[in-house]
Amino acid sequence: MQTQTYDLVVIGSGPGGEVGAIRAAQLGMKVALVEKAAHLGGTCLNVGCIPTKSLLASVTHFVKLQHSEELGFKTGKISFDWSKIMERKEKIVGGNRNGLLFLMKKNKIDIHWGVGSLKSATEVEVVGKDGVTLTLKTKHVLLATGSQVAELPFAQANHRNILTSDSILFIDHVPESLAVVGGGVVGVEFASLFARFGSKVTIIELADQILPYEDAETVSELVKYFRKQGIEIETSTRLNKLDDHGDKGVDVFTEGKEKRSFKKVLLSIGRKPVTENIGLEKLKVKTEKGFISVDSHYRTNVPSVFAIGDIINTPALAHTASAEAIHAVEVMAGHEPQVINYEANPSAVYSYPEIASIGKTEEQLKKSSTPYKIGKFPFAPMAKAKIEGATEGFVKILFDPKYGELLGVHIVGAKATEMIAEFVVAKNLETTVEELAASIHPHPTLSEVAMEAAHAALGGAIHL
Repeated sequence: MQTQTYDLVVIGSGPGGEVGAIRAAQLGMKVALVEKAAHLGGTCLNVGCIPTKSLLASVTHFVKLQHSEELGFKTGKISFDWSKIMERKEKIVGGNRNGLLFLMKKNKIDIHWGVGSLKSATEVEVVGKDGVTLTLKTKHVLLATGSQVAELPFAQANHRNILTSDSILFIDHVPESLAVVGGGVVGVEFASLFARFGSKVTIIELADQILPYEDAETVSELVKYFRKQGIEIETSTRLNKLDDHGDKGVDVFTEGKEKRSFKKVLLSIGRKPVTENIGLEKLKVKTEKGFISVDSHYRTNVPSVFAIGDIINTPALAHTASAEAIHAVEVMAGHEPQVINYEANPSAVYSYPEIASIGKTEEQLKKSSTPYKIGKFPFAPMAKAKIEGATEGFVKILFDPKYGELLGVHIVGAKATEMIAEFVVAKNLETTVEELAASIHPHPTLSEVAMEAAHAALGGAIHL
């Protein structure tokens, strides 16, 4: 058995693990990164954020081309080549994989390919693909093992006609019809993708609204445009059974409705943390409801072991994991980083139109009896929105009526996921609606809607 010594061993190379490894190396640590998959990057790069956004970018261009005559172009009938779209996706993913390998080499981070687990508080055991076991001695361990697709015991994926968010990324055609079971972020993004490519899409959601953790008014606006795209949405609907009949499609049985048939079914009911077989029990690392318990610096009850990302009970988002990883390794290095403010942690949904948010929803404020006021402004009146053909949606600011503090911001619109960053900074700096309204925004831009929403909060929207 071989042994090597490090300052930090990171298990998992997703957006949390790889960022943590790089930051630790920048701080002068000798770092090892352990990865059991064939490539670095975790779910996000290989079967998540990056490939899905590549496909969503392609369909956005496809829709724009279909309306190119409105811009003065004569193009004739627009069609698409799905195989080329998938090739582009793989090229982007491959480029980012190579980029990560370069960054590991640049930062002198050792990569150990194999299954890593805690052997002791200062040792990680790695079983390589060749069966050889390696022990890595270390001062610190960062657990960043991420999450995996959750499945229903009575409706299992077969990755032919019944797909998961992993396997649908390798589908060889756009299906004639698609049932999306689960109206969370992943389900909504795939519904938006395939509907705009021509699939007849139905979302089946158990909760009383799709995107159940987003602001209800914002979701209602999204639903309005989804229905214009031909997407059927069934909420408060329970899936009972799936019967796969091969080329004939899949029969979908839901409570209170007749049987329906779809060519493909996407199971998108959420994800679960990957915490099994990584040595938690051996070290008696505390867990709660499947998540690893950590303090505000991401340290477990074993002082040398830290955990971040989808395996702890914080928002399961790539950018969240990255921020947590940076914080954790800075603590290891003896720094005193600012505790992460999750009220300023952005949520992003890359449907069309997009949704992005920070902070509380109206429903949460009402439930907690928190006083609030609203400033809201639509994209439609703004010149840049008309120029971009992006007049859907609005910016909605929830704020404290006494001090003008931002309590929540909810955006639905074409560039919502880009625009939310302004409010992340504003929230972290404790910016008030008065200060937002007084901040000059360039004209013409979509960002002017943020300024107008702040003016609306003060009772004086300019262009409405």
